[in-house]
Amino acid sequence: MKKILTYLFSLSVAGLIAQTCDGRYQTEIYSQVDVTTVDYGSAITRLGDTQILQMDIYQAVGDTATDRPVVIFCFGGTFIAGSRTSSELVTFATSLAKRGFVCASIDYRLAGSLFELISEENLIKVVFSAVQDGKAAIRYFRKDFEDGNALGTSPDNIFIGGTSAGGILAANLAYVDDLTKLPSEWQEWAEEIGGIEGLSGNPGYCSYPNGAFGFAGAVGDTSYIDANDVPYYACHSTGDQTVKYGYGAPLQNPFITIPVSLYGSGEMEKRFNNLGIYNVLDTYTGGSHPPLNTAQRMDDTRDNLGEFLYNLLDCNAANLKKSDQQSCDDFGNPTNILAVNAVKDWKIYPNPSDNYLSISGDSNFEELKIMDAMGRELIKFSVNETKQLTIDLQDFASGIYFVYVQTEGVWRSEKLILK
Repeated sequence: MKKILTYLFSLSVAGLIAQTCDGRYQTEIYSQVDVTTVDYGSAITRLGDTQILQMDIYQAVGDTATDRPVVIFCFGGTFIAGSRTSSELVTFATSLAKRGFVCASIDYRLAGSLFELISEENLIKVVFSAVQDGKAAIRYFRKDFEDGNALGTSPDNIFIGGTSAGGILAANLAYVDDLTKLPSEWQEWAEEIGGIEGLSGNPGYCSYPNGAFGFAGAVGDTSYIDANDVPYYACHSTGDQTVKYGYGAPLQNPFITIPVSLYGSGEMEKRFNNLGIYNVLDTYTGGSHPPLNTAQRMDDTRDNLGEFLYNLLDCNAANLKKSDQQSCDDFGNPTNILAVNAVKDWKIYPNPSDNYLSISGDSNFEELKIMDAMGRELIKFSVNETKQLTIDLQDFASGIYFVYVQTEGVWRSEKLILK
């Protein structure tokens, strides 16, 4: 009888695994990982230079699955330094890739110096420039999926997080899903650099993640977090003075005063719990920043992050996402909105504009769309084969918009500023 029960139990476990993720994502099932470097976008730096944005993509050798979840890592360094080859990110990305995830460690734009962060305006622009780059990285994978899915990923299972500044980037990316959540001055400063979507690459694709995480991360305000927002994993030391576990100004330095206070992992946990959002917080004593200062903490974080991500996967029938959790569809921006070609054979004017917009080109226009900085479609209509248009924009609020036109079956885009 014992053998029969054991056999039945084995069948039950096998059946449960088959119903979930085919034994993937919970433990390391591959032995080797391949790392490739790609350009995922480009953007203008604070000094006015063009920075090519790169990411290192980690994939298990021999993994042929075509619907793998994506985990994007962002390095730490106070928004003035750091590298996508940061040791803890390499460790975590390698381990998760061995479990079957596709991982990426990305570049993002930095401030020119620490003293640049003394100005609140500069600080906000630096942080949201980094957020824009993170969004371009998310869009890169959704664009690849629509272009044939060479990377074998699932556009509905994309997660982003990082260490310290990288965790701040990820939290603000995930929970500032509407520019109006920000204080009015912050909104103006963000709009001046292209809104929260920006122009870092891969326009026309959804930049909203399916979950986020931070190793000593923080968010500008816990009020940004809504009841249907995505889950969050965090680890943080209670005595951290660089990014506070609770609420306070980051980077406690006798020579530098940062003009903004942040809500750390402890305060974020309270908000998530009050809203009933799945979250995990690994709390450590002491003041280490980030808290990954021992081999045991690295191992624990690796395993706990892996478990957190597994609990969010669509292939896991017992996943812990809320039934009304936000997704790309909630922003009117499915993964395949537009394939955009940057060929410039048309122009919009005046730009900046007050009330009216003229568009002219060398080829007949077939269709036109206008989107706001969040990627929401505001106007869409057929143009009926003309080379010149005038559009009334008097009902539009001041801000950043994106104009898309289709000519000869190809979409082209241009940023528009309304005064």
